[in-house]
Amino acid sequence: MNNRIREINAVRITIGRRKLARDKKSIQIIFQVLEECGIPCECMAINIDWLAVVVREAVREKVDGFMAELERRLSQVDVSMGEEIVLFYLEDWQVTSRGIGFIVTSLSLQDVDIVMQRYVRCEDRLVVGVPAGQAREAGAILKEMMEAGERP
Repeated sequence: MNNRIREINAVRITIGRRKLARDKKSIQIIFQVLEECGIPCECMAINIDWLAVVVREAVREKVDGFMAELERRLSQVDVSMGEEIVLFYLEDWQVTSRGIGFIVTSLSLQDVDIVMQRYVRCEDRLVVGVPAGQAREAGAILKEMMEAGERP
């Protein structure tokens, strides 16, 4: 078994605008500007009035340019850089939906906030994001689960 846990430092950018999720053109512009600025998006979350994208800390120097260009192209938009987070990439776990629940519950029961999660089935990768201040604790919990042989 070649299970691995990788940690990636990241930052969350929140783009707010009334009924943003229903505005297909604005969503396209957001991802077009990300691409033009050379910023790969690790994860995203969407609500009716906001879109949050998570980008690696390694591209942080490009974020100010992205935010300025986005505010130039979109009217009535609020773009802000949010909290620093750590993404845990759980690779080759062949996790089921029940297993994802097990992982999330294990972290939550030990007071670790989960700010985002994503399962990439084609790559057999679960990504869990936690606040940077809780990364050490979350990493220890995940490592313990892996070493104990607990298969989610």
